[in-house]
Amino acid sequence: MTEPELMAIVAALFSMMNPIGNAGIFAGLTADYSPKETRNVAIRSAIACVIILLVVVWTGGLLLKFFGINVNELRAAGGIIVLMIGLHMLFNKAEHKTSQGETEDAKERASIAIVPIAIPIVAGPGTMATALVGAERYPDIMAKVEISVVVVLLSALVGLLFAFSKPLSTRLGESGMAVVTRIMGMVLVALSVGMLTSGISALIPALLK
Repeated sequence: MTEPELMAIVAALFSMMNPIGNAGIFAGLTADYSPKETRNVAIRSAIACVIILLVVVWTGGLLLKFFGINVNELRAAGGIIVLMIGLHMLFNKAEHKTSQGETEDAKERASIAIVPIAIPIVAGPGTMATALVGAERYPDIMAKVEISVVVVLLSALVGLLFAFSKPLSTRLGESGMAVVTRIMGMVLVALSVGMLTSGISALIPALLK
């Protein structure tokens, strides 16, 4: 994997995980938590994201083979998913996050680290699709190791920003969070077009036979 290709995966995963924008959601869900409880939830969320995405990177290909899905079909489908999420983020809509009912239900749970913070807010379908497309596009062991390192580092960043989410969200405010979300949405839309077109262009010759 070349450096530009690796940086494209980093940009896609960073935009999809959106640690800065999602810090506001985390701060809202942990508003009644003590600083120690907030840090514990942030750490558990980061660990859950690492586990989820590493499982996708290293075993997702086996699942695709089981269902008879090839990498080009995955890239096209992943491009559509990422495009939809990117458009929602670009227009600052909440459809890519959790519903109001899910959010209220999460507040009543003893721990919200895994659901809904890790899934689906941070490591949701779009993030998993992005990681899986990258792992299947570059299937050699070294490339998967590089993607795994990216996953660990980005998840650590998520945990760090979530641990300090309250001062961060206060400093940026709702307008600042909205700007960050829109920027991440624009990046995702641009990346999704590449995923979608590369997948479709590879599939069309097969469809024309």
